[in-house]
Amino acid sequence: MVLILKNAKSIALLAAGLLFCALHAQKVSIDQLMTLKPVGIGTQKIIPYPGMIYLPMPFSSAEFKDVSQLADIPSPDRIHSVALVYTRFREVDTFNQPKLNFYRFQNLKKVYPVVFEDTSIQWKIMEQRQATEKVDAMKCFHGFIILLKNEPPKILIEKELSMMKSVIDSYHDSMTWVPEKIEWKVKRVKEETGSYLPVNKNKRKQGIRFSSSFLGMREKEYRTRKDSTIRKKSGGYFARKGHFDTTLFKNVHEYNFLISRRWSKKMAVVADVTGSMSPYSTQVMLWLKNRPEILQDGRFVFFNDGDAKPDMLKRIGSTGGIHFAASSYYDSVYMAMNRAMRAGTGGDIPENNIEAVLETLKHWPDTDTVLLIADNEASVKDINLLKNVKKPVSVMLCGATEKIHKDYIEIARVTGGRLFVLSTELAEIKKWQTGTEVKIRGKKFEYKNGELVRKRT
Repeated sequence: MVLILKNAKSIALLAAGLLFCALHAQKVSIDQLMTLKPVGIGTQKIIPYPGMIYLPMPFSSAEFKDVSQLADIPSPDRIHSVALVYTRFREVDTFNQPKLNFYRFQNLKKVYPVVFEDTSIQWKIMEQRQATEKVDAMKCFHGFIILLKNEPPKILIEKELSMMKSVIDSYHDSMTWVPEKIEWKVKRVKEETGSYLPVNKNKRKQGIRFSSSFLGMREKEYRTRKDSTIRKKSGGYFARKGHFDTTLFKNVHEYNFLISRRWSKKMAVVADVTGSMSPYSTQVMLWLKNRPEILQDGRFVFFNDGDAKPDMLKRIGSTGGIHFAASSYYDSVYMAMNRAMRAGTGGDIPENNIEAVLETLKHWPDTDTVLLIADNEASVKDINLLKNVKKPVSVMLCGATEKIHKDYIEIARVTGGRLFVLSTELAEIKKWQTGTEVKIRGKKFEYKNGELVRKRT
């Protein structure tokens, strides 16, 4: 079920209020809960919505009407938050609302005691203030609302992490000799042959040549030869080549591109680890195995769009789920990625990419560029915050086949970054106009309506 507030102020108060005070005792006591300050809201209605459990009570009563929805809670560790909701209206001035709240908490403990044993659960007391008559107050919801975390069963997360670990553990490298390659620059050089051309054109065609100019009447003969100079040398050195098991995912475009480039020492890597991003997160870790020098000034951030926060609590700019790894040690970065994946996998499809970038730049203000590793299938929920990003953001877009999402094109265009898609680098995005064509791995894409769409011929 979902909670619908009647006015914008109520929505704001709910979103702010449900960032509940974390209670750090070994167990949560009713006395502790009674110290929470009520948050005022308007009036609410209820409609069915997955992830919300309603335990209704009558007006001015501590008895439950129905607790059957408790059976819909898979386990207590899936609970994100609990809210006690009541109305401020009272029939007599002597009515004791705190006392009624106490009895309501007591009855919740009787029917579902385990909720008081998990100190990670957040709590809130919400006071409805719009009703000024008893008839209106009795129509309001009274009781408890339980919000479940936005996460898949832990077994699925552990399965993904196990797959990633098996690929990463299979990594080994070898040193291979890269032969020297020389790129020549060829130019044409005009030089004298030492002979003179006949005045008569027919004799010239016949190949007749003279050794003197005959009083300056004959022209010198010239010939053109090709002269080559070295434009560029490459190779002629030993390079580290990585080997790993690729049976669990076919394409390694991202890995190949990451290891092929030189990256700024002050670059921050911001990686989406929600949903289906595990094959690409694996390639990021393989890149660090192959290029350990990237870790020397490690700036790695993994984000999951809210740490399993229920979708209704996510607010633009403060969704959360951003995990930092400032370390020159591979294991620390790997643990941060694991921690971010276990904390949540996204929930709703749009992601908080820009919030993650802004938090990264706040954390490391001397960062000169950001590499955003993102999911092409997920839109950017906070794209309106892009105006606040003051550093170049290049986007490595994962899972792109037929279209390149307009949000990521916009990020690169506005910030002066680049797009990396299927081992292809796309630059000068600001110059793109409707109809501009680009090639990605030999396939033509056309820029229109803010996105790149594959052309069919």
